[in-house]
Amino acid sequence: MTSPQRPNEAELNAYLDGELGPEAQAQVERHLAGDSEDARRVADYRAIQEAMHALYDPVLQEPVPERLAAATERRRSTVVAWTMRIAAALVLLVAGAAGGWFAHQNVSTEEGRQIAFTRQAIDAHRLYSVEVRHPVEVAAADEAHMSAWLTRRLGKAIAPPALGGAGFKLVGGRLLPSESKPAAQFMYENAGGQRLTLFFTVATGGGDAAAYRFVRDGGTQSLFWYIDGFACALTGEFEQKDLMAFAKEIYRSRGGDTSNNLNYSW
Repeated sequence: MTSPQRPNEAELNAYLDGELGPEAQAQVERHLAGDSEDARRVADYRAIQEAMHALYDPVLQEPVPERLAAATERRRSTVVAWTMRIAAALVLLVAGAAGGWFAHQNVSTEEGRQIAFTRQAIDAHRLYSVEVRHPVEVAAADEAHMSAWLTRRLGKAIAPPALGGAGFKLVGGRLLPSESKPAAQFMYENAGGQRLTLFFTVATGGGDAAAYRFVRDGGTQSLFWYIDGFACALTGEFEQKDLMAFAKEIYRSRGGDTSNNLNYSW
């Protein structure tokens, strides 16, 4: 209360709305009992207030028309959808930034480079192994030309290993990129139509002949290792033991000793 004798307009309105505490309300009532002008003004305010309630309360209690409810729901759904999209974009942005940092950290290591190379092999396998008419650039029928061409582009002698002992015949090959240098892919197919690809490039520094690694992505799996100065990834929809058997067949087809190569247990 600003004055113990006469309440101001705000205090009278608060009294009408029931917003005053017990002591302040009692003081206003004592004032109104002794001030007929203010008592009449408050009575007029109360009459107007009651008339407004009588006029508009029934409207407020009516159910919301279906067309307005539907429009509100559509707007709410749109707001929620856009909110979710913005949130998802922010998550992807943060994840992408973090992923880029971690990728930079990991790829700088030998292990990171091997995994990155193997994932390139998986991507290339998925892209071309489903092709019916153009799975390769140069078909197996022109193997001599293909070997000479890839040897020239990679700068190191290469010929497709024979996998007939594992039940696969050569489909052909193609030139592909791997980071900043050329790579190649040989594709093989068995009698059941399953395809196997060998992705390779010249290894930096010759590579560690004892290094090997399996990378799985869904139903596709790849075996990475070094052979004769090449980094290789043998990829297909096969289990580890199958890829290991195919890799050993590559050594056998070259006249290599498989007892000291890829002879590991898990």
